[in-house]
Amino acid sequence: MAKLLLALTILLPASLAAAPLAAPGDLLLRHDLQLLNDSGAIDIPLTAWPISNGDIRAALDDIRVDTLSADALSAYERTHDRVRYEMDIDAVAVGFGLAASLEPRFIRTFENTPRDEGEITARLSWLGDRFAVNLSATAAANPFDGDEFRPDGTYIGVALGNWMLTAGWQERWWGPSRDGSLILSTNARPAPGITIQRNVSAPFESKWLSWIGPWTLTSFMSELDDERVINDAWLFGIRGSFRPPKTGLEIGISRTAQWCGDDRPCSFSTFGDLLVGNDNRGVNVSPEDEPGNQLGGFDIRWTLPRKIPIALYMQWIGEDSRGGGGAIGGWTRQLGAEHWGMIGALSHRTHVEVTDALAREGGFGFSDTIPNFSHNHAIYRTGYRYQGRSIGHPADGDSLSYSFGSTLVQSAGHSWSISLRYMEINRTGAPDIRHTLTPTPQELIDLQISHQRQTRYGRVFAGLGYSQLDDQVSGVSTSDVAAFVRWSSR
Repeated sequence: MAKLLLALTILLPASLAAAPLAAPGDLLLRHDLQLLNDSGAIDIPLTAWPISNGDIRAALDDIRVDTLSADALSAYERTHDRVRYEMDIDAVAVGFGLAASLEPRFIRTFENTPRDEGEITARLSWLGDRFAVNLSATAAANPFDGDEFRPDGTYIGVALGNWMLTAGWQERWWGPSRDGSLILSTNARPAPGITIQRNVSAPFESKWLSWIGPWTLTSFMSELDDERVINDAWLFGIRGSFRPPKTGLEIGISRTAQWCGDDRPCSFSTFGDLLVGNDNRGVNVSPEDEPGNQLGGFDIRWTLPRKIPIALYMQWIGEDSRGGGGAIGGWTRQLGAEHWGMIGALSHRTHVEVTDALAREGGFGFSDTIPNFSHNHAIYRTGYRYQGRSIGHPADGDSLSYSFGSTLVQSAGHSWSISLRYMEINRTGAPDIRHTLTPTPQELIDLQISHQRQTRYGRVFAGLGYSQLDDQVSGVSTSDVAAFVRWSSR
């Protein structure tokens, strides 16, 4: 596939990427969409990525451009141009990219930074009236997981009414957070699977359901095909997001579950038990028939009224059951705040975020701590991880993270991003070799500055970072300088 895509890249004329879905990772696109949403210019759910480009286009078509502020108008123009090309029907698009990294970042945020020391990528895409093809092949140098060839980003899709059914390797980000989602982030590489999601988030027409406002629903089933204690396990996920009118709220409800795999029950009845919650060993199912490792919870983002440029958000995710009963076994929690506006000629969005990935008992996690519980499971002992990385928050379980970051955008679309993090990683409990970052407690201070700009020769994305890591057991302190540069034809 890699050779085929590289050959097509050479033979076919270069054009812009065509795709029905906007993948997570593009800070500029997220900045523009959130600015338009918060200003009231559009009204679509933005906390479940990938986002349908059809939904974005439908929202943009309803904008009264003459009512937009200067920064919102710039965001509208950038997004409009992007979606117009990506939704170009029957156009074959090709692209390619190169990336190099010094000390690749092992804690990834929403920003799509390179995963390995070197990457060469080729892409081919086509979008029809009902079908879509998006092929991507990446060759990685010194990959952390040993996979030198990666089809990440590849998928084929078909539109079924107002739904899109896809199959492939798609990255996802669920929740309003910016530095790490507790349930589903892009920290781990995407696993192969099938997905169905709503194309356009139009509200219900029924007067009984119209109070929900614009809504979207997505569900997937992926195979965890890496080396695991229980090989060939599956990961199921479902999420609904909606925006009640005139409230400034966006509410998301998420659920994921690891199930099936070698020597585990994989029948339709097992999946049915998983869906309805018959998975509490000793209560409504026997230990040998326990369906899987479940996570579920909610997130809320609230934009303050009267055009105050502040939004508050939270995410609460529960894991498994407590004591064999129906109550949530432990909660992990996250709080954040965003502020946006203009700094001179720059549009900015600044956030602070606090994440506690140490599970706590109680109705909503305000009671005793449960070390070595979050991201782990007694049956699926590899835990909530894939290819050596956490599927949820990048700091993995039992960690505490404080972060501050800001994205600044010029009207031409060039952007700067700065982020500062302090993390207490795996901070309590007995040593846990399953933890993807460290089996014992460590403290991390991390600073990164990145810049991206569109040139006549393609998009350039570069970053520079510094980190200091203190091992709380040995007392050893180490520091590293990290850098990366990425070029893509679009």
